[in-house]
Amino acid sequence: MDLTFGQAVQKEVLRLAAEGKDTNQIAKIVCDQDPKGYNYGIGIMLDGNGQPMSSSPTLLEYTHTELDNSRYGNYMSSTSLMNDLTMAILQWQRIPKIYQEHFTLLLPSDAGTGAVRTAIETALLLHPNLNTLGAEELGWPVYKSIAKVVRIGYKEFGDDGIMAEQGLLPVYQAGPMNPTGQVRHPKVIAARAKTAAEQYTFVVLDRAYSGFEYARLLATHSYDEIMRISYEQQIKPFIERKVPFALALSPTKSFVSFALRPCGLLLLFSPDLSKKQETTHITNIILRARGSSFEHPTTRAFVKAMIHDSGRLEAEHRIALERVAAAETLWRKLAQGTNIEYQFSDEYAGLFRNPKTWEDASTHIYNEHLYPVFSNNRCRQNITGIPDNEEIAHRHVTVFAEHCY
Repeated sequence: MDLTFGQAVQKEVLRLAAEGKDTNQIAKIVCDQDPKGYNYGIGIMLDGNGQPMSSSPTLLEYTHTELDNSRYGNYMSSTSLMNDLTMAILQWQRIPKIYQEHFTLLLPSDAGTGAVRTAIETALLLHPNLNTLGAEELGWPVYKSIAKVVRIGYKEFGDDGIMAEQGLLPVYQAGPMNPTGQVRHPKVIAARAKTAAEQYTFVVLDRAYSGFEYARLLATHSYDEIMRISYEQQIKPFIERKVPFALALSPTKSFVSFALRPCGLLLLFSPDLSKKQETTHITNIILRARGSSFEHPTTRAFVKAMIHDSGRLEAEHRIALERVAAAETLWRKLAQGTNIEYQFSDEYAGLFRNPKTWEDASTHIYNEHLYPVFSNNRCRQNITGIPDNEEIAHRHVTVFAEHCY
C-alpha cells in the first residue's frame, strides 16, 4: 500500500528520532526536504513570506567594525565598559537607575541558554543547600537538561504554581511562556515574589522575550510604555520585595540576531549589598571555568552597540514586536469559533503556541505541508510562520484547528 505524503513524513520523523535527533531538529529537517513546506517549527522570527527576518542592521554594522579591530591576535575584553553597559541594559529593561548598585552584569558567551545555566550555577554555589531545580510545567525542556548536567533533581509545577519547597531553586519565565505562550497574571507573579521574600529564596527569572507579552498593545501604546508595563509586572515585584534573583536575558529574540548569536545577559540582583562582593567573586570563577571571559567579536560588538546605539537597537526590538503583533492579529481573526481560539486571547502571547493534538494529528498536518514541532501529544507552532496571504493563512489555521485543541 502506498503511503500518503503525511505518512511518509511521519515515517521519516520516527527514523530521525531513532537516530537521537530532538523534536526541534526534526521539524527543520523534514521541512527542508519538502519544497512546498511551511516551517512553523523553527524558533526564529519569520516574516510574512515564511523567511527569516533580517538580522539586526545595527549589530551587523558593529560586528563588521569589531572584526576589523580584531586583526591582531590579542585577547580583547569589554571589562572596562561594564558600568556603562549595565546602565544601558537597565534602561532597556526599564529598571530604575536607583537600583544599579544592586546589580552585577555578566555576559555568558552562549546566548540566552548560557545566561540561564550561569544563573543556575551561581545560585548553587551561593546556596549549597539547593538540591532541586523547579520549573513551570510545559516550560522550556532545556531546564531539565541543565538540571541533569549540574547534577541536581528536577521538579515541575502546574499552572500558576508557586515554588516554595525546601532545597528548591525556582525558575520562573518572566514573560510569555516558552513554548506554550501563556502569560501569568500579575497577581500570580506578585504572589511568587511575596513567597520568595518570606522564605528568602533565590529565584531565577528567565526573560527570553522581553516585552513580547504586550506586543498586541503597539497600536495604542508606545514601545517605552510596553517595556515599562512589562518591567512593572515581571521584575518590579521581586525588586520591591528584596528577593535575591538572577535575571537571564536574551538579546537574540529581541534584536533578531539569531545568525550572529551574541552573548547572553545575566543581571544578578543583590538586595543586601554586603553580599554583592561574594556574588561577583563566584560569578567570575564560573565565567572563567566556562570560557566566557574570552569574548566573541559579536559580543564585543553588541556591548558597544548597546552603549552607543541603544536607540537603534530598541527600534529594531519594536520591529520584532510589530511582527509578532501582526501575526497574532491574523491568527486571532482566522481562529475565531475554532478549537484553538482561546490560544489567541490576552492570556497568551509571544512567539509560540502549544495546543494539545487529536490522534494522528501529525500525519494529517504533515500531509498539508505544515511543519510545527510535535511532542508529548502537543503541537508547538511558531506563530510568525503564518503567511501574509490571507487565503493561504486561512487554510493553515483551518488545518491546525481541525487537529488541535
